[in-house]
Amino acid sequence: MVCNSGTSLVPVVGGKLHHFNYVGLYDGLAVMQDQETKTLWGHITGEALYGPLVGRRLTQTSNLLQMNVRQALTVDPNMQIAISDREYFAAGTHFGSAPGFGGGRGAERWAPNNPNAQLSPVFVETLGKEDTRRPRMDMGLGVWTGATRRYYPMELLRKRGDAFIDQIDSRNVLIYVEPETATPAAIFVTAKVATLDGLEVRLDNGTVVRMGVVLDRRGRQLPIERPQQIFTRWYGFALTFPQCEIAGS
Repeated sequence: MVCNSGTSLVPVVGGKLHHFNYVGLYDGLAVMQDQETKTLWGHITGEALYGPLVGRRLTQTSNLLQMNVRQALTVDPNMQIAISDREYFAAGTHFGSAPGFGGGRGAERWAPNNPNAQLSPVFVETLGKEDTRRPRMDMGLGVWTGATRRYYPMELLRKRGDAFIDQIDSRNVLIYVEPETATPAAIFVTAKVATLDGLEVRLDNGTVVRMGVVLDRRGRQLPIERPQQIFTRWYGFALTFPQCEIAGS
């Protein structure tokens, strides 16, 4: 809710299933601990931070993308939809009844969609040396590969028309703001030019990105390859990947 940094990890170490709990904060980010060895793990990279399994890393097989129900069903018509009763705030209204993370009245001032969001003092106390090249609570798309760690500020995406082609590890990548959800995303492409047109992104190779899927000239859905990515606050990405690149600077 605060750093907006949800990720997807496989809970298997050395071929054995492990069970994880949230146990605290480090650098303002959640820290996990497995019940089997009591090792502490970072939740973005899946890296073991402290304990007997230091040097190990959990596998990341996909990205945890933000999407609404309509977009999810476009990606996969058979997708199951789970509705949580955790409390949350949207458009000034309180929903849900089960206690949420940092729940309670007033939690909306830390919500990710609040441009004036502030970091809770509890989180601030855990921060290490911050990277001040961007404001702490700045929002953007963080992308990383084996060789690259790059942050795309939302400010840059807006200036570039919400869709443009960049290069990551000598490969063309579409960086765009998904019109359906107003969240940024990255997709590897072969195109050289991208243009936002209403609810879709048109590429100069004839393909179209619509509702989170890539379609060919005949409207057939194509496979998608994405770099690891996360829509997050600057402080979380910068502390996870020190000295990361900042696109446009």
